[in-house]
Amino acid sequence: MRPPRGAPGGRPPSAGTGRTAGPLSLARALSKFGVCSRAEAVRWIEAGRVQVDGRVVRFPARRIEPRRHEVKVDGRRVGDDTERVVLVLHKPVGYITSRGDPGGRPTVYDLLDASTPWVFPVGRLDRDSAGLLVLTNDHRLGQRLTDPESHVPKRYHARVRGVPTAEALDALRQGVPLGDGTVSRPAQVRALGTAQSGTSWLEIVLTEGKNRAGCAPTWATTSWSSSAWPWGRSSWVISRPAGGAGSGPPNWRG
Repeated sequence: MRPPRGAPGGRPPSAGTGRTAGPLSLARALSKFGVCSRAEAVRWIEAGRVQVDGRVVRFPARRIEPRRHEVKVDGRRVGDDTERVVLVLHKPVGYITSRGDPGGRPTVYDLLDASTPWVFPVGRLDRDSAGLLVLTNDHRLGQRLTDPESHVPKRYHARVRGVPTAEALDALRQGVPLGDGTVSRPAQVRALGTAQSGTSWLEIVLTEGKNRAGCAPTWATTSWSSSAWPWGRSSWVISRPAGGAGSGPPNWRG
């Protein structure tokens, strides 16, 4: 298991709450302020739309101290007091969690109103998953929700073929080796029921923060090697809707 944040071998300590600390690049500062993505910030800076202390800066890597320097975009001051936006979206099956897709597949941004401010997804749900997805321009909130040290539970309903044995469920509860050589954190796993079709619904509660661990099927198939237990689809839920996990029209609220 990965060492705790801040410990030797672990990730750097979490940034404290309050104002953005520096020095850091101008492009990164704009992203931290919640104004735009870092890639978009680079384009804005190179286009001459950004000023630092009243002077146009066209060098995205320019180091600034957010607590001392005044930053403006198109003449409007931006900083830590930029309005924070938090959206809660029900992502339906068939949409990918990405800003765009070279293959033309629909993305979660296609579900948002055109006037929605810039937001980024907190975690990811794959194309075959449905459920709760948080989008925000608040990086500190995003870090708190995804950092495993915050122990924010992520609840999934996953459908599998067959009926998992008690031993299989216990193995997932205790933590199992993953493909990258680490061990998953213990998870809460319980069977919800078995359908006449021979598939079973499981509820899995994760606090894991690994890349792609946000998708219960990916986490479990990496953790469990039995090819006799393939996964169908999953949903990240707050509570299971009456029509079954993942049902319901796409909708979002702020």
